[in-house]
Amino acid sequence: MWRLVEYAAACVAPAGLLLAADKAVHAWTQPHTKCTGEPAPATRDIARLSSDLTRLYAELDVLRSSQAAARVHRLRATTLAYDDVLESCCTALQVREGLPPREWSSVERLEVEAALEDAGLRW
Repeated sequence: MWRLVEYAAACVAPAGLLLAADKAVHAWTQPHTKCTGEPAPATRDIARLSSDLTRLYAELDVLRSSQAAARVHRLRATTLAYDDVLESCCTALQVREGLPPREWSSVERLEVEAALEDAGLRW
Protein backbone atom coordinates (compact mmCIF):
# COMPACT_ATOMS: atom_id res chain seq x y z
CA MET A 1 0.00 0.00 0.00
CA TRP A 2 2.83 2.37 0.87
CA ARG A 3 4.39 1.90 -2.59
CA LEU A 4 1.09 2.90 -4.21
CA VAL A 5 1.05 6.19 -2.26
CA GLU A 6 4.69 6.85 -3.20
CA TYR A 7 3.92 6.14 -6.85
CA ALA A 8 0.90 8.47 -6.84
CA ALA A 9 2.95 11.23 -5.18
CA ALA A 10 5.74 10.76 -7.73
CA CYS A 11 3.21 11.13 -10.57
CA VAL A 12 1.30 14.11 -9.20
CA ALA A 13 4.15 16.17 -7.69
CA PRO A 14 5.85 17.20 -10.98
CA ALA A 15 2.54 18.31 -12.48
CA GLY A 16 1.76 20.36 -9.37
CA LEU A 17 5.20 21.96 -9.40
CA LEU A 18 4.90 22.87 -13.09
CA LEU A 19 1.44 24.35 -12.55
CA ALA A 20 2.66 26.42 -9.59
CA ALA A 21 5.68 27.62 -11.60
CA ASP A 22 3.43 28.59 -14.51
CA LYS A 23 1.14 30.62 -12.25
CA ALA A 24 4.15 32.31 -10.62
CA VAL A 25 5.62 33.29 -13.98
CA HIS A 26 2.27 34.70 -15.15
CA ALA A 27 1.79 36.62 -11.91
CA TRP A 28 5.31 38.03 -12.19
CA THR A 29 5.15 39.04 -15.86
CA GLN A 30 1.57 40.34 -16.08
CA PRO A 31 0.93 43.94 -15.01
CA HIS A 32 -0.92 44.25 -11.77
CA THR A 33 -4.33 45.71 -12.55
CA LYS A 34 -7.29 46.03 -10.30
CA CYS A 35 -10.20 44.13 -11.82
CA THR A 36 -13.55 45.72 -11.10
CA GLY A 37 -15.53 43.25 -13.18
CA GLU A 38 -16.43 45.84 -15.82
CA PRO A 39 -13.99 46.95 -18.50
CA ALA A 40 -13.19 50.64 -18.54
CA PRO A 41 -14.76 52.37 -21.53
CA ALA A 42 -12.25 53.59 -24.07
CA THR A 43 -12.43 57.30 -24.64
CA ARG A 44 -12.55 58.44 -28.25
CA ASP A 45 -12.18 61.83 -29.85
CA ILE A 46 -15.53 63.54 -30.41
CA ALA A 47 -14.54 64.48 -33.98
CA ARG A 48 -13.88 60.82 -34.73
CA LEU A 49 -17.21 59.85 -33.19
CA SER A 50 -18.97 62.47 -35.29
CA SER A 51 -17.38 61.17 -38.49
CA ASP A 52 -18.35 57.61 -37.49
CA LEU A 53 -21.95 58.75 -37.04
CA THR A 54 -21.93 60.35 -40.48
CA ARG A 55 -20.48 57.24 -42.10
CA LEU A 56 -22.88 54.84 -40.37
CA TYR A 57 -25.90 57.04 -41.08
CA ALA A 58 -25.02 57.03 -44.79
CA GLU A 59 -24.55 53.26 -44.68
CA LEU A 60 -28.00 52.88 -43.08
CA ASP A 61 -29.56 54.95 -45.89
CA VAL A 62 -27.94 52.73 -48.50
CA LEU A 63 -29.02 49.53 -46.76
CA ARG A 64 -32.63 50.63 -46.35
CA SER A 65 -33.06 50.90 -50.11
CA SER A 66 -30.83 47.94 -51.00
CA GLN A 67 -31.98 44.59 -52.33
CA ALA A 68 -28.71 42.83 -51.43
CA ALA A 69 -28.55 39.38 -49.89
CA ALA A 70 -28.69 39.32 -46.09
CA ARG A 71 -29.88 42.93 -46.09
CA VAL A 72 -31.78 42.48 -42.84
CA HIS A 73 -28.72 41.17 -41.02
CA ARG A 74 -26.48 43.93 -42.37
CA LEU A 75 -29.10 46.53 -41.47
CA ARG A 76 -29.33 45.18 -37.91
CA ALA A 77 -25.55 45.10 -37.48
CA THR A 78 -25.14 48.63 -38.81
CA THR A 79 -27.96 49.90 -36.60
CA LEU A 80 -26.32 48.37 -33.53
CA ALA A 81 -22.99 49.95 -34.51
CA TYR A 82 -24.73 53.30 -34.96
CA ASP A 83 -26.33 52.94 -31.51
CA ASP A 84 -22.93 52.13 -29.98
CA VAL A 85 -21.43 55.29 -31.45
CA LEU A 86 -24.43 57.31 -30.25
CA GLU A 87 -23.89 55.93 -26.77
CA SER A 88 -20.17 56.74 -26.95
CA CYS A 89 -21.07 60.30 -27.95
CA CYS A 90 -23.41 60.53 -24.97
CA THR A 91 -20.59 59.38 -22.70
CA ALA A 92 -18.08 61.81 -24.24
CA LEU A 93 -20.46 64.76 -23.97
CA GLN A 94 -21.78 63.62 -20.56
CA VAL A 95 -25.35 63.41 -21.80
CA ARG A 96 -26.98 60.88 -19.50
CA GLU A 97 -30.19 62.43 -18.26
CA GLY A 98 -33.33 61.04 -19.87
CA LEU A 99 -31.62 58.41 -22.02
CA PRO A 100 -33.65 55.27 -22.58
CA PRO A 101 -32.07 51.86 -21.91
CA ARG A 102 -30.36 50.19 -24.88
CA GLU A 103 -32.11 48.31 -27.69
CA TRP A 104 -33.58 51.59 -28.83
CA SER A 105 -36.63 51.85 -31.01
CA SER A 106 -36.62 54.35 -33.87
CA VAL A 107 -38.35 56.96 -31.71
CA GLU A 108 -35.92 56.47 -28.83
CA ARG A 109 -32.99 56.71 -31.25
CA LEU A 110 -34.38 60.06 -32.48
CA GLU A 111 -34.64 61.25 -28.88
CA VAL A 112 -30.99 60.34 -28.27
CA GLU A 113 -29.97 62.12 -31.49
CA ALA A 114 -31.95 65.20 -30.39
CA ALA A 115 -30.26 65.15 -26.96
CA LEU A 116 -26.86 65.03 -28.65
CA GLU A 117 -27.78 67.89 -30.96
CA ASP A 118 -28.92 69.90 -27.93
CA ALA A 119 -25.48 69.22 -26.43
CA GLY A 120 -23.89 70.75 -29.54
CA LEU A 121 -22.92 67.70 -31.61
CA ARG A 122 -23.41 68.02 -35.35
CA TRP A 123 -22.91 65.22 -37.84
